[in-house]
Amino acid sequence: MRLVNVNYIDVEKYEYYVAKPIYSNGIVLLQENVKLNINYITQLNSKNIQYIYINDEISEGIDPSDTISLEKYREVKEVIKDQFNMAKKGKDIGLNMNMINNTISELLDVITSKRDISYSINEIRMVDDYLYEHSLNVMVSCLYTGILMQYDRIKLQKLALGALLHDIGKVFVDTEILNKPGKLTFEERIEIEKHPELGYRYLSDNYGNEISSMSKQIILQHHEKWNGKGYPNQLGGDSIYELARICSVADVFDALTSDRPYRKKMPIYKASEYIYSLGHNDFDFDIVKLFLSRIVKFKEGSIVKLSDSSKGIVYNQNKHMLDRPILRLVVDKNGKNVNHKNIFIDLIEENTLFIEKQLENIFSN
Repeated sequence: MRLVNVNYIDVEKYEYYVAKPIYSNGIVLLQENVKLNINYITQLNSKNIQYIYINDEISEGIDPSDTISLEKYREVKEVIKDQFNMAKKGKDIGLNMNMINNTISELLDVITSKRDISYSINEIRMVDDYLYEHSLNVMVSCLYTGILMQYDRIKLQKLALGALLHDIGKVFVDTEILNKPGKLTFEERIEIEKHPELGYRYLSDNYGNEISSMSKQIILQHHEKWNGKGYPNQLGGDSIYELARICSVADVFDALTSDRPYRKKMPIYKASEYIYSLGHNDFDFDIVKLFLSRIVKFKEGSIVKLSDSSKGIVYNQNKHMLDRPILRLVVDKNGKNVNHKNIFIDLIEENTLFIEKQLENIFSN
């Protein structure tokens, strides 16, 4: 099984089967084990579904690990979507904080039940659901980081709540500005930069006793920068609340790895390098190093090109070195297809090789 971009599926040359049910607006579009054809591909494109899980010859035996099952992910996303839409309608309807806290508690149970603290980000996203999926992804990233920082459950719950609602202020910003495909004007940038204060004020005014000051500071400060050049209050260094510093890293990382109207998403390994390069300028560097240490850079099923020009598919992870996985060789260094399915390369053992880049498909260069 592997995740593929729908635009790179050639059903006229190869056979592909749906590996996991494909949903659109909560309805099953294609069931598991359905053989893909031109009509199905057209249908997926019309629904703006860019990535799906498929089974094909080269991915046989591969089972990508999900941090959270797709079913639970969709369920939680719908809760977030409903709650954010409630906020748009006004304080007389408002957020159901009991539902939100129960949802967070369920996810915390799922994450803490896993023995392996490594985070494989969800890559199946809907462009129209960006705000809700972004909020969920940031919350999960923050939870993983909080666990690594050995926070107790109460503090993790507060971290998760602030992270989940960090962008709640965006529901009060004009969607045309939020989704503008081109460069923002100065005035539009000012409008967007109001969202931390708008969210903080909305929650303080309406849910003062239901949301801790810890969670609210995350919402207010998640765009502050270590060098003092962030917003809204130009805080810097340790004057930024620690939980907000965690959210800041998770927020930028997820934004980089998501398709937006104004740019294409960045591969996870490149986004990791970019976050690391910002170092002490934008972030608390200790948090950056901890955060990146458990991010799966090349997910199982990813096609990669090695430094000797050979190509492989990521078969498994090396849990203690997530940027050097175990590969199944697909194309050798001379450009010839490998017919045997069981030639593996462990990049921890083959220390003269490194991954040069991730490919969209096996035919890319």
